[in-house]
Amino acid sequence: MMRPQRNGNRNPRHSEAGFSLIEVMSALVILAIAMTAVFATFISQQKSFTVQNRVAEMQQNLRQAVEYMSRDIRLAGYGIPDNVVIPNNIIAAGVTSVRSIYAKDNTTGPDQVYILYSFDMDANQPSTTLTAAGGTGGSVTVDNTTGFLPGGGELLLITDGTTADLYQTSAAGGTNLTFGGGYSSGHAKSYPAGSTVAKARFDRYFIDNTTDPAHPTLMVDRMGGSAPQPLADDIEDMQLTYAVDLNGNDFIDFGEWTPTPADLSRIRQVRLQFIARTRLPEAGWSETRPALGNRAAGTAADGYRRRIYDIVIDVRNSGV
Repeated sequence: MMRPQRNGNRNPRHSEAGFSLIEVMSALVILAIAMTAVFATFISQQKSFTVQNRVAEMQQNLRQAVEYMSRDIRLAGYGIPDNVVIPNNIIAAGVTSVRSIYAKDNTTGPDQVYILYSFDMDANQPSTTLTAAGGTGGSVTVDNTTGFLPGGGELLLITDGTTADLYQTSAAGGTNLTFGGGYSSGHAKSYPAGSTVAKARFDRYFIDNTTDPAHPTLMVDRMGGSAPQPLADDIEDMQLTYAVDLNGNDFIDFGEWTPTPADLSRIRQVRLQFIARTRLPEAGWSETRPALGNRAAGTAADGYRRRIYDIVIDVRNSGV
């Protein structure tokens, strides 16, 4: 039996696996579209996170500013029976006394405010009493000096329940309080034994927009000779308006709100307004500083996001 003869010249065709050029290019186009979408989403999410972070920081700065100032405003005038004698030029030329609040209005920039009250809220800051008449010399004798700094530098009030004077200590020890500094001169009254001696808070709140103009800062000056301290960053504006009970009926009428109260002892409420802005400007964001109080709005957009905080605070110890 004869076997069929194979054709030795026949080359079997081998199959080849792979992608055509068109398939490869299509895949690259799809990959590029997907990566573009992913990258765009990432950029959008990152921008949103950054914005929210800056807004949260701005809100925190506002809360801190309001918390500190509202507490002091509520206490303004506490423990003070009448106008307190202070040296000339501490606040302004010709101002030699203050009762609770002294307002400084500014129509072209942030306002300022001075707040005074007696500070004897707990066992760590107790008041004491005079054991002998005094107040016109360089020192007084008191029941004790617990809570007063040995090295001095603190403000204190001496009052007999009718009038009061503001002093600054230079030393404290045993039963003696020694006076020094700018607040301890010019006092004419000698207070009788039994008069109250208590620490005082005399705070000035203002916005420092000159040290670092890109980051205006709400500052508090304790008015005792130490440098002012930062309280809240990136607070761009502060405006205050005062409700003054002019007719003594304990009701505030619309016409009794003013930025420049003539009778500070009749202040019953303070309207406190802040503008906070983000720490850095944002590319593509266009915003102009808005008008606030009696200060006009800005004239040019600068890329900052802003928030306004507006609160009315009762003044409990302002005077008559």
